[in-house]
Amino acid sequence: MNKEIKRILATTISAASIFSVASSAFAEEVSLPTTTPVLIEKPGDETGVIVPFASDKPWSLNFDGSRTSDSKLLAVTEDLPWVKVQIKNSGTTKMIVTITQHSSTGKVMGSLTVDPGKSDTLWGQMPYADTFYVNFTSTGTLKGAVSTRVASTYEELGL
Repeated sequence: MNKEIKRILATTISAASIFSVASSAFAEEVSLPTTTPVLIEKPGDETGVIVPFASDKPWSLNFDGSRTSDSKLLAVTEDLPWVKVQIKNSGTTKMIVTITQHSSTGKVMGSLTVDPGKSDTLWGQMPYADTFYVNFTSTGTLKGAVSTRVASTYEELGL
């Protein structure tokens, strides 16, 4: 056989084997697992009807350093029993946050101390629908921001 023909034949066989290996690597069938969609229902919903979650942001406050205490009404209903209070303390002293029932001096349902320059969240499910107050006190002046959310479920609080 002629040297030129041998070289062409060898090159052709080499190229064919490379393309054969490459194409077989890409020809492997890939299948993604298939799952049946799952309907997620609220607990206790035996009707099969999907009930949308609900949440609301009743109020937000900005403290400008002009006072040492403040109090704000927070209504909790049977439909929205979950509460979240996000606090940012921009002041130079600790901020004490309490949630009380019926008035700013009522039964304490929860409390939190936020150090200067820090942020924190007070959250939970209230045991019943009622009128609550979120109270803020400091040995210095209140400086920072607060926002609230009431929701139908823990997930709706966005924690």
